[in-house]
Amino acid sequence: MLGFSTGVLGGVTFVDIIPEAFELARDLSLPLAYVSYGIAAGFFLLLILERTQLAREGAHHGGHFHIHEDTALDPRHGPIGLSALSAHGFVDGLVIPISFTAGVEVGIIVTLAIVLHQVPDSFAALSLALGTTQTKRRAFTYILVTALDTPIGIGLGILLAGIGGFIVPLGLGISAGTFIFFSASDLVPELQHRARSPLVVVSMVLGFLLVALLSASLPQV
Repeated sequence: MLGFSTGVLGGVTFVDIIPEAFELARDLSLPLAYVSYGIAAGFFLLLILERTQLAREGAHHGGHFHIHEDTALDPRHGPIGLSALSAHGFVDGLVIPISFTAGVEVGIIVTLAIVLHQVPDSFAALSLALGTTQTKRRAFTYILVTALDTPIGIGLGILLAGIGGFIVPLGLGISAGTFIFFSASDLVPELQHRARSPLVVVSMVLGFLLVALLSASLPQV
């Protein structure tokens, strides 16, 4: 399940978020490097946050951190993954009202795309919650946070709909950068360390293909 959610995360990043960010930047006559800088910013933001958190935990536990056997992943990776998913969900919500400024048809298609890929996003959030927490209450908190980020983004998007279109490609780039970091630095190494079965790799590929198929089935603007 964690391998599958890792594939979903990669699929959403490379099939959905990054192409959409570059397309929006082109439509708004922004330099394409604008998106690239956003990706780099998201990547290094989580790198700095994780290094700070790991250093703080190491100092608190005398340089050691005990991983409970009833968690599939290092519990320290939970907040990092949660922040990446929340950032993406927030930008999703931000995009919806802004997309309607380009026309009702565009807004409906963008909203449909976001609704459909919220399904694999939610699966990734659930897998992360179950893999890094020890209690159902904490897992529920993770799911609740990732459920509220999109409505909050929609509210802010309504306020910025007239002036904030230029920030969407940057926001999508930042979101993509956080996803790339979380997958490459946390999920994939952790899965390689704890599960050497080829089924893990197969599940990653299947998760990626699911997102690719969902994206291919959407009508193109």
